[in-house]
Amino acid sequence: MGHLLVDVLVLGQGWTGAYLVREANKQRLRVAATTRDGRDSTIVFAFDPESSDNSQFRVLPVAQTIVITFPVLSEIAMQRLTSFYLETHEVDSQSFRWILLGTTSNFNAVIPSADPWCDRHTPLSNLTPRNAGESELLNTCASTSTVIHLTGLYDETQRNPRNFIARIAPTKDALKARKSVHYIHGEDVARALVAVHLKWAPDVAGQRWILSNMRVYDWWDFLGGAVPTGWDVEEKGAPEVWKWVLELCRETRLKALPRSVQELQRGIDTREFWERFGLLPLHSQL
Repeated sequence: MGHLLVDVLVLGQGWTGAYLVREANKQRLRVAATTRDGRDSTIVFAFDPESSDNSQFRVLPVAQTIVITFPVLSEIAMQRLTSFYLETHEVDSQSFRWILLGTTSNFNAVIPSADPWCDRHTPLSNLTPRNAGESELLNTCASTSTVIHLTGLYDETQRNPRNFIARIAPTKDALKARKSVHYIHGEDVARALVAVHLKWAPDVAGQRWILSNMRVYDWWDFLGGAVPTGWDVEEKGAPEVWKWVLELCRETRLKALPRSVQELQRGIDTREFWERFGLLPLHSQL
């Protein structure tokens, strides 16, 4: 095995990666990260899934845990990513682990009208190329990999849901179609990923996990009370979306918000992750 240079290597320091780097530093872990342009003292690296040249991987350090933050959109692309790293580093394939980040768009209740809940064991639906990459990693690196599926990402600034209200519900009809939504704060994502690194065990490997703050939000409930970024209620009065929510409640004979998970027809149960890793989310409200 080669000399261990870092504890955690983040492939792709975007929004999520930046939170992870901060948390790793807080936990006094040795961490390195990549970006396409080398900003913020990162390693310049851009994975080309079409290339058969592994030389681009030589700039990466040896790591105990490698976190892939970007989607890998085919089986062959994932094969190249994992094999190229091994080919360019003097490491045993069992000496480190892979954490791949995914989404929860493919987790849906099998029969929503009967049982609206799904969890990490629910079969994926509406498969995409991204899922092919995930499955390839779990199959070929079964004892050294895991996929963490993230619900909606938010924080108080860049990804504050209040910044996007006009996009989420531009019209009353668009609002009417909105049902449930699940969120996880960037800091809690980072805490969770560090926990996976520190508490890795055989029962983690080869598994899909789901992360949320253990809340199911009703879009009507949130949008009916959230003040859009930059909106002055005293000057402009109630946002129009608040009025739409009231009208929809009247039209659907809904007496109070939030709607139940049965009415929303989709709830994601993420308790198993927090129980397994001995954590609780710090951010439980939007």
